[in-house]
Amino acid sequence: MTIAVRYITSKRMVGNTETILDEVLVGSIENHIDDLETDGKFPAGLNGPWKNPQTSVRNSSHALITAIYCLKRNEVQAHREVAESIISYLKSNEVRPYEETFYHLREHEKSRCNGLIGQAWTIEALVEAAEYFDRPELVALAEEVFLLHPFDEELAAWKYVDIDGEFQSLDKTFNHQLWFAMAGALLADHTEASPIVEEQVRRFLEELPDNLNLYPSGLIFHPFKPEFDIKKYAKIFAEGVRSGVAHKMVSNVAQAIVGGEEGDPMKETSVGYHSFNMYAFAVLHEYFPNHPFWGHEKFERALAYARSERFKDQLDKNPYGYPYNCTGIEMAYVLDVFADDARDLQKWWLEEQFRRTLDPETMEMSRNNPDPATLTARLYEATRLPDIELSIETDIDDDN
Repeated sequence: MTIAVRYITSKRMVGNTETILDEVLVGSIENHIDDLETDGKFPAGLNGPWKNPQTSVRNSSHALITAIYCLKRNEVQAHREVAESIISYLKSNEVRPYEETFYHLREHEKSRCNGLIGQAWTIEALVEAAEYFDRPELVALAEEVFLLHPFDEELAAWKYVDIDGEFQSLDKTFNHQLWFAMAGALLADHTEASPIVEEQVRRFLEELPDNLNLYPSGLIFHPFKPEFDIKKYAKIFAEGVRSGVAHKMVSNVAQAIVGGEEGDPMKETSVGYHSFNMYAFAVLHEYFPNHPFWGHEKFERALAYARSERFKDQLDKNPYGYPYNCTGIEMAYVLDVFADDARDLQKWWLEEQFRRTLDPETMEMSRNNPDPATLTARLYEATRLPDIELSIETDIDDDN
């Protein structure tokens, strides 16, 4: 049992654990410190409810950011060794076996890279490490992988590239495109990075008024589905045929037309990923605060939906929300960026997330979710938050 855990349990009250966010983050690293110091590998997961067996690349990328957060708070040699071990792992041939993209999914036929999103997560971690340790070669590595992905100027969207470089296809999931743009923004902030990176990110932002598709409620549509444009749709459908998912695309659109928002088969997924999208928007806002998109009615509607009681209600029992996307952490950060004087609401979101999924004895996100390793690694999303005092219930039953 780590010092962080002992401190938390010593403050136990009836039905509650009094803690602060910092202790949860430190504890998540402390409980895996032996493995991380040895080979830099955080335990691999199953990609949450998608159940795709992962390599350790994703969760180790997340853990690297948490380890650096711990170092910023308190220079502990063990945490430095953890971070350096993870960096060595992420630079290894095991992670880029063909010297192309990062190897994230073990058994996926055409997307062992996990599309753009897998690459975004590792680029994000490398850029963070490059800044903290002053290691420009990590920026070079992140840039090399980023620029391997072809960018379509007309669509303002990227293709993903599988780990051997052989398969390339337009990534047809909106949050993948958005998070890859976010990773590009982090990368472009370094003077060593090619100006091409920022040019592509700015082009992506320029097209967001057309490429962001919302339900009437303001909920973000899960697939990458721009406003109707014959040229864009022809390209997207052709890519769907090429990658073997065109039939699913047609079926989903048809059901959405017939059933409306409530009858759309992608509705549940879209709800679970809304905060994940909004989190990436919040990071992009940090780097492009004066971009006109933040005043666009589509973004304002998406933000209003995120802050609505309807969103809270629709999250209950949603497998893609609290059990996978750390909705409570993501919303706390969204409020930190886009709302004033929202600390009480931030606390509510964080406490709701931890009430449902955190075991305060171990600092593992091991309750009420199918993939404790990945959800625990995803605690890193809280590293962008200020330290916040929390009161977490511990005596509730699972499946709440």
